[in-house]
Amino acid sequence: MQNKKTLLEKVAAAKQEIADAESNLEQALGAIQVAPRADKMAVSEVVQEAFTKLRAARTNLTELEGIVLADEG
Repeated sequence: MQNKKTLLEKVAAAKQEIADAESNLEQALGAIQVAPRADKMAVSEVVQEAFTKLRAARTNLTELEGIVLADEG
């Protein structure tokens, strides 16, 4: 039971880190809007890729959390 609790705490912490990273990326996107066009394109692609990876990580964490919670029953 303790291992599940620890795992769920780590999942929750990872979810928070993802949310924080998403927030930081949103701020970066705002800053990109004032950058020169050539810089915008390169940075914009990197930011979009980061968002894609974050969303995938969040989905994986949510699935993992569901497995752990289902295993308790």
